[in-house]
Amino acid sequence: MDSPDVSAAIAEYTSLRGEIDGRAKYQQQILALQLTLTGAIFGFALTRAGLSGIMLLIPVSSYLLGGRYVAQRTAIHRISTYIDEVLNDKVGKGFGWVEWSRANPRPATTVDWLIPMLLTFPGASLLALGWVFPLVFYRADVSVAERVGLIAVWSVGCFGAAVTARMIVSIHRGGDRPPSR
Repeated sequence: MDSPDVSAAIAEYTSLRGEIDGRAKYQQQILALQLTLTGAIFGFALTRAGLSGIMLLIPVSSYLLGGRYVAQRTAIHRISTYIDEVLNDKVGKGFGWVEWSRANPRPATTVDWLIPMLLTFPGASLLALGWVFPLVFYRADVSVAERVGLIAVWSVGCFGAAVTARMIVSIHRGGDRPPSR
């Protein structure tokens, strides 16, 4: 089993496992940044009169960070699929993780993964959009040009929240499951 092909496959596996670890750490950093940034913007806006409009930054940043989070999760899944479908065959099915994880699926992903991700990314966006709704649509001291701009930014925020929610739900529906043959 120490043929050059097997040694190369093991070396590639080691490298890919390092990439998976790096991407998982990056996901945690994205999550921490999202929580910190959202909390800071909310805190700043709520403690300063007249600055609630700054909350319109939250949907945009949540969309951007949510997209990066999902991209990392997708890349991890693709790497895992490659390990299973290509490298595992080269080592005589010596990487048993995929078979084991298929036989022992991770339970309760809705409660422990999906709901927290929906609250963290699109949930924060929707809270911010709801908070600034009166400013955008009802406040009397806003000029027509300002209102048009606010409505445009608010609408982009709604779109970003919807797209982020869709990305997260699509990952939950199959993007993070072990590959099946």
